Amino acid sequence: MATAEPSTLSGGETKKPPTVTSLRDLTIIEAWDWETNKPKYTTFYLVTDDEELWFGESPKNKREITIEEYNSLLYRVRDNEIYPEIPKDVKITIAPDVLRGGDSVFVKRPGLVSYEAMRGTDYISNALLSETLTMEEISKTPHPGIVGYYGCRVRKGRITAILLERLGQTLTQYESTPNREPLDKEKFLEAFESTVDYLHSLGLAHNDINPDNIMIKDGMPVLIDFGGCQPFGKRVTSNGTEGWREELFFTSEKKHDIYALGKLREWFQSFGNIRHTDLQM
Repeated sequence: MATAEPSTLSGGETKKPPTVTSLRDLTIIEAWDWETNKPKYTTFYLVTDDEELWFGESPKNKREITIEEYNSLLYRVRDNEIYPEIPKDVKITIAPDVLRGGDSVFVKRPGLVSYEAMRGTDYISNALLSETLTMEEISKTPHPGIVGYYGCRVRKGRITAILLERLGQTLTQYESTPNREPLDKEKFLEAFESTVDYLHSLGLAHNDINPDNIMIKDGMPVLIDFGGCQPFGKRVTSNGTEGWREELFFTSEKKHDIYALGKLREWFQSFGNIRHTDLQM
């Protein structure tokens, strides 16, 4: 475990961490030991309005940590560990300042769940840059089945977040919603397969198709989470989702999506309240 340290800025000035007054100020992640069915340790972080990341960790479980301890354990993470520099050879869309989040905008920050394991490397910043470049490519010709992309947020020459269309429910959440509005199964799957075909026409594979990465908008599917999306044949750093991949893989391939589409059709057969086109009057 890292020890909390004050953040020293240029000129020797020591910057104090922001004061946590409520657990709502933090994103808290508890690492779980599945053998003992107990938490192993807790990591937590907050991002300031100026896009500074303050991170902390404790061997205690989250219920045992006091507000005072949360505050004392926070330390500043250097920008170059999590935020990639804007590439000089690629045009990047900068999101308007008025888009700060809220009901219509989803702010996707670097994947900090893995920071404790990946600190000191460029893994997290590279992942954010890769997804940004993918969204830039896809958004050249917007598709209704792919989440809307507004651009990225930039601070001091670095990309700090991707701004996306905010949608309501994932397909997984929809499935567990009581009294849900029925979906037209065939139209839904046909629309989704068309979306995947479009992605493949760009030479890209998503590589992580599953119900958690499919949102519902006006009864139709919208594909999200392009962190693992890469050109065919390119090495990937994520390996899909257990149960939705045929095998462990390390390169981006069209066949990964085709396999997941087959699993999705099987999955649709397992829950009710689906309106079949051939039953409509």
